[in-house]
Amino acid sequence: MDSTNASFSIEFYPPRTAEGESTLDAVHAELAALGPEYFSVTYGAGGSTRAGTSKLVLKYRAAG
Repeated sequence: MDSTNASFSIEFYPPRTAEGESTLDAVHAELAALGPEYFSVTYGAGGSTRAGTSKLVLKYRAAG
């Protein structure tokens, strides 16, 4: 395997609180600098709602 062509992705679990969302936003910004192939958000994980999952996907997609 040629390590120069390696790629990786990052998965997030939607936070349950506004404070958690703020923390995740900061983490997303830091991890984006590492250049992952893509981010994913686990759908409705840990008691989160579909709306929360959709909100994160749209926000991070707009961020690039």
